[in-house]
Amino acid sequence: MSASRLVLLSKKLIKPSSPTPLSHRIHNLSLMDQMGTHSYMAAMLFYPKQDTTTSMPEPTKISQILEKSLSKVLTSYYPFAGHVKDNSFVECNDMGADLSQVRIDCPMSSIFDQPRTYIDNLVLPIDPWFPSTDSLVATQLCHFECGGIALGACLSHKVSDGYTMSRFLRDWAMVARDTEAKPSPLFNGASIFKPSNSSSFQVVKDPPLNKNVSKRYHFSASKLKALKSMIDSADSTSQIRPTTVETITAFLSKCVNTPTFTPSLLVQAVNLRGTSNDALVPADLTGNAALPFVVSATNKEEMNLQRLVIELRKGKEKIQDMLKYIESEELLCSKVSEIAREMNERTSNNDVSIYRFTSLRKFPVNDMNFGWGRPRKVDVATYPINMFVLMDNQNGDGLEVIVNLDEGKMSAFERNDELLQFASPCSGL
Repeated sequence: MSASRLVLLSKKLIKPSSPTPLSHRIHNLSLMDQMGTHSYMAAMLFYPKQDTTTSMPEPTKISQILEKSLSKVLTSYYPFAGHVKDNSFVECNDMGADLSQVRIDCPMSSIFDQPRTYIDNLVLPIDPWFPSTDSLVATQLCHFECGGIALGACLSHKVSDGYTMSRFLRDWAMVARDTEAKPSPLFNGASIFKPSNSSSFQVVKDPPLNKNVSKRYHFSASKLKALKSMIDSADSTSQIRPTTVETITAFLSKCVNTPTFTPSLLVQAVNLRGTSNDALVPADLTGNAALPFVVSATNKEEMNLQRLVIELRKGKEKIQDMLKYIESEELLCSKVSEIAREMNERTSNNDVSIYRFTSLRKFPVNDMNFGWGRPRKVDVATYPINMFVLMDNQNGDGLEVIVNLDEGKMSAFERNDELLQFASPCSGL
């Protein structure tokens, strides 16, 4: 497929439907936001025409719905229409969000025969790793010749993590369906994770970026059950029953280190938000609220599934206990900085392989109904680092994992017999 088959129809800057009050014109970044990278979170939502339970509106109507609802939702998410200044605050000047509209002259199904990086370039409005915009939000509506549509969305990591992005897209969809809906995101991160005024505070360093390939795998519910049973039966004395995330993280770590082992660090992100808005980190907090922990494997014997599950549980519980027993925001920020410093030290070793894991399970990534049904497929951009992204299967059957590795590692990984015993490669819509 040639690049000429993508035609730019329009590009607009969508401003909030109501001006931001002067009292809200400065939104201070939290310490977690300050520590974040300048890359963008990226998501792609695919809506084939024949999938919709209600009739798909005409293309002009779709663009009108998205423009109007984006303008309205930005009134609630007013910092997202602003501009970051000095890694310190967002100037909430109602600059707006980018919304492009393109025509792709082929059926939607045909693009899934192409490499995943090619799909990224078609559907996403910008390169999320080398952004070409000052806008904190960039979106793109894609019209395919079959009548289906895709929505690509990029949201700056300076104001968002994966949870925030999924909430923003869900609220945008909610407003598109109901113009009276009023989202209520919480923008009080700076009062919890107090920002630093010092230039010496710990920023989590960006890893080197590679030219990676990406593959998607499905673990059915029955295969997940079998995998958990295999781990349980290998150590009957263990009191730990592995969660789904622990099971898949340990299993994939072993697979990527087979047959050739290299000393490895497994980096797992933990969502710090509580289950209610009375928690130290409220459930509806908007912005960045995730911390990583590290599990190391210095030899092949340590790449043992039972051992990895135990270490993953310890790492998660250490962070959860930190939140449980910390009584002040000042101590919380001190701990966050300490973890960032440790992360930089441990991941700066060029002699180890680093594999990052993040889970979008139980996030509202499948609820993006703008009025023409839920998406058939939700996807993320290819990561230029070793990254595994866990997502719920949209049919409720287990989960899916998006694997990002360089070509050499991927070549060995996708031929791993144990992997293929439990996981099936995903293709197409």
